[in-house]
Amino acid sequence: YVLRYVRTYVRTYVRRRRRTYDDDDDDDDDDDDDDGRRTDGRTVRTYVRTYVRTYVRTYVRTYVRTYVRSFVTLRYVRTYVRTYVRTYVRTYVRTYVRTYVRTYVRTYVRTYVRTYVRTYVRTYVRTYVRTYVRTYIYIYTTTTTTNLT
Repeated sequence: YVLRYVRTYVRTYVRRRRRTYDDDDDDDDDDDDDDGRRTDGRTVRTYVRTYVRTYVRTYVRTYVRTYVRSFVTLRYVRTYVRTYVRTYVRTYVRTYVRTYVRTYVRTYVRTYVRTYVRTYVRTYVRTYVRTYVRTYIYIYTTTTTTNLT
């Protein structure tokens, strides 16, 4: 009796998002459209998610049974041999790898041109890296031998 069970599960998930916008906002009340006011904003967002899951399960079962019986009636010889071997091997391997990478880059440039010039440059970089590795190994072995004479 041999049973083998192998399961493999792989999932890959990639998500990317990019947004770029350009705004012109004129909030003053003097209706001066030629003041050179301009706002440039760029936002770049990238999401990369990768999920890798692997399940490997192996079951090996071996049963060996031997019966030997001998009867001789003249001298009355009786031989009884019984061999019972049972091997149970179970291997359970689970690997769980999760990688989560998030990058957030924002660049914001705003320029005012009137009688003065102002420039703002802001850059945000955030990176998250998470890795989870879990491994479970279970091994069961049982052997029984019985000899009766």
